[in-house]
Formats: sequence, C-alpha cells, structure tokens
Amino acid sequence: MDNVWERARARYAQTPVPEELSFAVASAIRTGSRRRRAGRGLRRGLTGGLAACACFVLLVNANPTFARAVSDVPVLGGLARVFTVSEYIIDEREQLIDVRMPALELPESTDLEQRINTEIRTRIEQVLQEAENRARSVRDAYVETGGDAAEFIPVIIDVDYEIKCQNDQYLSFILTETETRANAYTEVYTYNIDLEAGRELTLRDMLGPDYVELANAAVREGIAAREAADPDATFFHDEAGFTSIDEDQAFYINEAGNPVVLFEKYELAPGYMGQLEFEVPIP
Repeated sequence: MDNVWERARARYAQTPVPEELSFAVASAIRTGSRRRRAGRGLRRGLTGGLAACACFVLLVNANPTFARAVSDVPVLGGLARVFTVSEYIIDEREQLIDVRMPALELPESTDLEQRINTEIRTRIEQVLQEAENRARSVRDAYVETGGDAAEFIPVIIDVDYEIKCQNDQYLSFILTETETRANAYTEVYTYNIDLEAGRELTLRDMLGPDYVELANAAVREGIAAREAADPDATFFHDEAGFTSIDEDQAFYINEAGNPVVLFEKYELAPGYMGQLEFEVPIP
C-alpha cells in the first residue's frame, strides 16, 4: 500500500500553498496543538502530533481547493467534528483512484476517536490495495486475450464520506467505496456516535431490546409501501426475499434522530433497485 501513498505524495508535493491560506494553516495547527491530547485519533503522542501537522501542511500543498475549504470544517455542537484529512487522485493505466478520507475528532473520547480513525485508514488502505490488484488483473487478462492495452478503460475507484446527522447528541457518517468496471459496486461502512456518552451506538441502543422486531417491521412496511406506490419497484419474495435484519445490521442516524437500516445492492431486490434503506422510527 505504501506505493499508493508515495505516488500521491509525489504527484502533489510540488503544488504551492495559496498565500491567502498562510494564516489559516498556522491558526489551524495552533488550535490543533491546544486541543491535542496523547493518543488522540490518527496521532501518536508528540511524534504523532508533529506528523499530523506535517501531514496537514502536505495536504494543503497537495490541493489548493481543499486548502481553501479547511477553515470551513464543520464543528459539531462546538465539540466534535469530521473533516477531510486526506484528498488525492491517482490516474494510471489500470485505474483511476479518487479518495477523500475523513477523520474524527472528539473532545473527550480519545480511545474511541483513535480506534475509529485507525479503522478508517486501515479500511481505506486495504480497499485500495485490493482494488489495485483487481484492476491490474483485469487489465492483464484484457491484454492476454488480445485486447489493445492503449484502449483499456481504467477501473474507477472512488472513496468518499457523507455526514448524515450532526447535532449536540449524535454524529453519524458513512464511508463509501465504489468500484466501477462494466458495472458499479459500492460498499458502505457506517459510524454512529453518541456524543453525550462518548461511544458508538448499536441498533439495540437506539431501539431497545426489541430492535430486531421493530426494524423487521419497518423494512416489511417499507417494501410493501414502495411496491404499492411504484409499479416498477421489484423486491425478492419467499425464500429469496427479506427475512430479518442481521444482529450487526448497518445503519446510520438521520437528521430526525431515527436509525436508517441499509442493504447492499442485490440483497433484497434486483440490481436496478440499487442500495436500499429503510427508516425505523424510535418507539
């Protein structure tokens, strides 16, 4: 995976920092130093803190547009934030990689922050390495079967995130990885945090001990409602259809404060229905 990061650094390292950002960068680093504590997030003590500052400056150098947006990082309830810690594009013969990596900052829950940030970075590194290997294999197979290497269409790999809920009580965001060849396939990873308790939330936390029954009822009602409202909506039924959510079912929290359960493409319906989600009202 190191070669991916090194290529990204090499490609962008020479881009100058816009002059108007000098104060913003220095201020952000000073603010980070005041709020930094040992072991927080992607940082490791003093050495890690200096590395984070260096990384921040490198990223500002890497992308002036990103740099201008850094000062507008959302602060959630004045206490927590999710921000873009890395953003880059790698354009090669086999693949076009576009990454926007998030990082979490919490004021009190340093262990939680560190675990989530480490998990995000490790997950993205693994996803990119696996996608890079697949892209190379696809291109090699294309050439070996008589295809013109110059006409090979690169595999497109996009990694991004979206904040779903941000208030004084909850912070919920999703990380998505989409790989596009002949078709597009997307994997979604969810993060739901109780800011008051400083911990990740489960569906049981949100819905109580009957969370499986409540979520199942909401999904069944949602399927029936969509089929009734849209004649083109098709879901699998009988043995191939929906039976129950998993104990660790992926979900995010919407702005109404309700959990929304997610299902992968093809899991409940034909591929043209895409990824599906169903809101589960809190009782």
